[in-house]
Amino acid sequence: MKKIFLIAMLLSVFSVSFLSAKSVVLNVLYFADLVKKSEYTTYADFESVLNYNTIDAAQSEKEEFHPDFVEFTKKQNLYCTPIHLDGIKDKMLSMMNLEGSGGFAYFRIFRFDKKAKKWKIYFSANGAKGECGLVYPVQYKKQTFFLEIASDFDTKRLSSYNLLSLGAKEKAWSKLASARALYSYDLTDEQKEWITAERIEQMAAFDYSFLGIYGDHPQKIEREAGNKKIVAELYWTSVVRLPSNYTIKIFSRPREVFKNSGKTFEDEKEFFALPEIQWGFDIVEKDGKSYLVYIGGEREFSTIEDFWLTVLDLQTLEVVHHSFVKSKITFEREYF
Repeated sequence: MKKIFLIAMLLSVFSVSFLSAKSVVLNVLYFADLVKKSEYTTYADFESVLNYNTIDAAQSEKEEFHPDFVEFTKKQNLYCTPIHLDGIKDKMLSMMNLEGSGGFAYFRIFRFDKKAKKWKIYFSANGAKGECGLVYPVQYKKQTFFLEIASDFDTKRLSSYNLLSLGAKEKAWSKLASARALYSYDLTDEQKEWITAERIEQMAAFDYSFLGIYGDHPQKIEREAGNKKIVAELYWTSVVRLPSNYTIKIFSRPREVFKNSGKTFEDEKEFFALPEIQWGFDIVEKDGKSYLVYIGGEREFSTIEDFWLTVLDLQTLEVVHHSFVKSKITFEREYF
């Protein structure tokens, strides 16, 4: 009985420790926090080791390491750091660059061939082709996992943190866990008079059904309010710092007017153009008056997360409300 009890106790301890280790691995937010606190070495630290002469690859795959282009490569580099994949004893370097006007992630793993004394490309993933987001290596129990920071292309919002592993045999991503970002807003009573959290999410999704416009990402929106016409045109962007946004202009509506010469027709004319980088808008009727409610930021704000809320009286074109709205992000976890 003592032996049975001892075996049972040992199995229990083993199960608890196993589950504990597994829960840490699957806690993607733990790794997200680890990445934020980590300082990564960059390509500049490994240039003497990993370079045009030491990489064994096609010309097109190593051209950026050529002396004529290497300085630009270093400017685009996020990190270059040693990693350890399970089952592989050779030296390995993981490297991430941002490329193109969209700042897309370009991820590679280099493996050192001892016989050839050259670095070979073991694995690569191109963010422009949707093969990865921003991927950072993280160490756990002598093994390298990868944290993917996935963002929405249009809004630049954080979409999720994904914990990935890379198999030594299949050379493909395996998703272990994911934490999907959920956005909420603690609006003040005054802000609630003009906008709701639901309306903010609709704007972030470029859903303008609340204005009677159906379909994804309406390219041009025209709406009349009183003697004014609002015209908004969508600007699609791939630039990494800015989300897609609307340029918004206010026009007078065409009308018949009386002048000294008599009755005449006056064409519409532009009255007012909103500052750039407006992420969304609504037309609100209140106390018999029409107001333009819009959300947006400035160039230093890179995502449709925190923003300025502005309300414009469409009759006087005066700003009647202007305040900052900060988002709260929670996470919904998934395991695979």
